[in-house]
Amino acid sequence: MSKRVIGYVRVSTSKQDIGPEVQAADLTAEAERRGWELELRREDAASASTVTRRPVLLQALADLKAGRADVLAVSKLDRLSRSVADFSRILDDAERQRWDVVCLDLGVDTTTLTGRAMAQVTATFAEMERRRIGERTRAAMATLPDDVRDRMRRGGRPRVLSDETAQRIRGMREQGMTLKGICEQLTADGVPTATGGKWWPATVRKILERA
Repeated sequence: MSKRVIGYVRVSTSKQDIGPEVQAADLTAEAERRGWELELRREDAASASTVTRRPVLLQALADLKAGRADVLAVSKLDRLSRSVADFSRILDDAERQRWDVVCLDLGVDTTTLTGRAMAQVTATFAEMERRRIGERTRAAMATLPDDVRDRMRRGGRPRVLSDETAQRIRGMREQGMTLKGICEQLTADGVPTATGGKWWPATVRKILERA
């Protein structure tokens, strides 16, 4: 049985090093070689900084989660994401939801043993990036004025949350994750809250409401 593959093609606002025609041709050639049932989906003028601003990709992820497709394929990683952490989260979703990811330029192909190993290497670098985010958050807290730190010691803690964490929360919610599931994922990844405490569904809800 041939695999149902969504071939994602992205055209950004910046100067292209690989145009949509080249991306589509690469994916079509791979589909013919492997006998895929390919559906190309194109996203125009979309930023790679976050998946939350790309409706075509979000719909593709929703279709994969619902079992309407088996594989998400891209010709180059930067067409899918320029954030290793975002890419790692997509890999995590794929494993949990039982679909696969193919990235032609990196050799990531979770349908094969070698490709899965490459995905694990990518996830390792993503963990390093997540730790750097945590370090930047702690460094920002250390630069707060003395009076702010005094209020924190008295219990009046200010809300200091990195933009990366807020974007990640919005992205996970838009992909269908529950508030509790988001809390569990953030805790598992060691992502700090604004106050250094525990992640609670109410906290996540407030962040989403502010967004």
